[in-house]
Amino acid sequence: MEQEIHVSQLSETLSNGEYTLIDVREHDELVETGFIPGAIHHPMSTFDTAVDTLDKEATHLVICRAGGRSANVQQYMQGLGYKAINVAGGMDEYEGPVEHL
Repeated sequence: MEQEIHVSQLSETLSNGEYTLIDVREHDELVETGFIPGAIHHPMSTFDTAVDTLDKEATHLVICRAGGRSANVQQYMQGLGYKAINVAGGMDEYEGPVEHL
């Protein structure tokens, strides 16, 4: 399975409807910069309590501010048997539409 995509590929990747996008940034980061429409918010700080709510059969794209935290969450998910792909570049390099809380 592909381990990483660059954020510049995100819109095209999400357009086929086969992926779930998980934003693992903290709440204050979403308030400050917004979030990608349709993303599910599960902060890294509490991700261990949320992971069981995710579909183990789906493939999840994981995004954060720059790509480091999302890579850690991706590895954690894969260790539990989930299909996860890190979004490199993160929200720092994302140029598409955002929603605000």
